[in-house]
Amino acid sequence: MSAHPTLPGLAHPVDDAQTVFRAALSALSRPGLAVALPTLAPPLPGSAVCPGLLALALTLCDSDTPLWLDAAADTPQVRHHLRFHCAARFAPDASQAAFALIARPEQMPRLDVFNQGSADFPDRSATLLISANLSEAHGPAYELTGPGVQGNQHGGWQSFHASDLPAWFVEDWAANHAAYPLGVDIVLVDAGAPPARLLGLPRTARVREATVCM
Repeated sequence: MSAHPTLPGLAHPVDDAQTVFRAALSALSRPGLAVALPTLAPPLPGSAVCPGLLALALTLCDSDTPLWLDAAADTPQVRHHLRFHCAARFAPDASQAAFALIARPEQMPRLDVFNQGSADFPDRSATLLISANLSEAHGPAYELTGPGVQGNQHGGWQSFHASDLPAWFVEDWAANHAAYPLGVDIVLVDAGAPPARLLGLPRTARVREATVCM
């Protein structure tokens, strides 16, 4: 018997998982545009994993998709919860993961540490689920362009804000984009006040620090 109590997962597992999956798909197909996440998982008391991250993990992960947890997320409570509700299988290191759950992005590994996919199977690379505050009042501003980005057909860049991304993020993302079709994809999960939001960064997008107009 587990030493950790089994707490509720998604209230309506099938319907809620479909809602969360559609939100994640919408965020990745419209990069840089914050998408509402209307369904959250009940919080785990004392856990660094916010309800939005937890909802994504419960939706996307199963025994066929190895999951890597960062140090803040990797607790016996979180492991028990994900094993019980979605039969999650945990990757021993980031290079073997299909998904990564990152509660403290400022301490995350460099992007090339994660599974990059292969020439034969680029779709088997990792998707990083990262907690971030997407409010304009928090964190630095970035800009992105690429397929699906609003205004991209005219060479435009779309701005977004995200807190706590590492100082090396833009440098590493440039290398990640250049490696296409290999490379990781990212879903940023707003850990701030409701309503929760997702923001997708597929490897096809170019990202830079926002230019400042005086």
